[in-house]
Amino acid sequence: MPGLRLYVPLPMRVFFALLVALSAAGPASAQTPPQIPPAPAAAPAARSPAGSDAPLELPATICGLTVPAPAKLPPANSPPIVYQLMPCFEKQGGYSVIEVQTYLYYIQMTTRVSLPSTDKWVPYNDEVEKTIIGDFKRLWGTNFLDDLQADVRDVRFSNGVIGKVVVYNMEERQRVKIVDYVGTRKVDQSKIDDKLKEKQLQIRLDSFIDPGLLRRVSGAVREVYAAEGYQFAEVKPEVKEIEGGPKLVNVTFNITEGPKVRIREIDFVGNKAIGDSKLRRKMKENKDGGYFSFIMKGGTYKEEKFEDDAQNLIDYYRDKGYVRAQVGQPDLKTLEDSKDAQVRWVQLQVPITEGEQYKVGEFKFEGNTVAKAEGLRPLFKLESGDTYSQKAIKKGIEKVQEVYGSGGYYEFTAYPDLKPRDQPLTDVGGANGAAGGDGAAGPPAPAGQRKKK
Repeated sequence: MPGLRLYVPLPMRVFFALLVALSAAGPASAQTPPQIPPAPAAAPAARSPAGSDAPLELPATICGLTVPAPAKLPPANSPPIVYQLMPCFEKQGGYSVIEVQTYLYYIQMTTRVSLPSTDKWVPYNDEVEKTIIGDFKRLWGTNFLDDLQADVRDVRFSNGVIGKVVVYNMEERQRVKIVDYVGTRKVDQSKIDDKLKEKQLQIRLDSFIDPGLLRRVSGAVREVYAAEGYQFAEVKPEVKEIEGGPKLVNVTFNITEGPKVRIREIDFVGNKAIGDSKLRRKMKENKDGGYFSFIMKGGTYKEEKFEDDAQNLIDYYRDKGYVRAQVGQPDLKTLEDSKDAQVRWVQLQVPITEGEQYKVGEFKFEGNTVAKAEGLRPLFKLESGDTYSQKAIKKGIEKVQEVYGSGGYYEFTAYPDLKPRDQPLTDVGGANGAAGGDGAAGPPAPAGQRKKK
């Protein structure tokens, strides 16, 4: 009867092979660090049968260990029997990082092995092969392993009967022992730690190496540097094996900080109705040196703060009636580096889409069942024909909230529904003065008028 070999080749680790093979294997001893909880992994896919090996005479040596002859022999002319079960860690010197008993928990073949001393002989059959395949999938699914082979090796007893030795040859994933950040001279390590906590990214000691986690940590470190003005910082994770046990590694994040990015000038692209100088004054986080750019140092470019500046620009445009104004992603144009290469001067190019300027047309209220429109209308200092102003709408809403609050309606909410007459308006606002919809411009409609008891 042919034997069974299941194999996951490194580095692919995505399929197993069903191979016909004959030989033998032996058990391996183990070290016992703390067990790591399993993570889900996809089971490998099947491959076609291959050739076989000749049976080994007992005692035999496999995986560097001895397979002894049995204390008692099975009856002569017996069919092949399941003789031994062997977890093996050949590629890592015969030692496991995780306790072997943990692996045996996933191996159901432990209940299908012959016991010569009690004359219990388990025949090797199709059900045994199905169990081995199931063991293979369960072991691979633990996510503990980088490489896995399940082999069935043939040995020959002195009376000629064939014994089957089931070998699970495993190579474990690397485990983290040390985590270093090298090259952090211009950014305090505590800021990196805070960012990792914020993103819930932590490389735990004794945990398995996770390439995806290393990439996410590298990205978070780059974000910290970008926030400090080091847009060109590079972060490269490095994994090195260390002494002290099998599969133990040192993870080092090598950081090349690069020059600090400073804004010499800001150029707005696409703006016609409002000039660059007025728009520059709305940039609170990212500033240039203005007319004195060659004297003043200019501001540090803060990528993560640009969204706040963009919102300031949009709010300014909406106060001027440009309810469709949009600010695109900025582009950094390098101008020059300082002589010591510590500073890189850039031009910050900000794309602007202004759209049309809108005036107030029909002005009405909807959803107001408590207060009458005649009492709410004077709270908004906008008349039909006036240029739309987001600021005026916000102030009006605040006054309406006071009216409803004085009547006990503390859960009052309102939002402006802007409806330009010329074309649909979408994704422009919310309760802060912007809105979505289509048609003619109008003010907020009170909503949520539930009185607090």
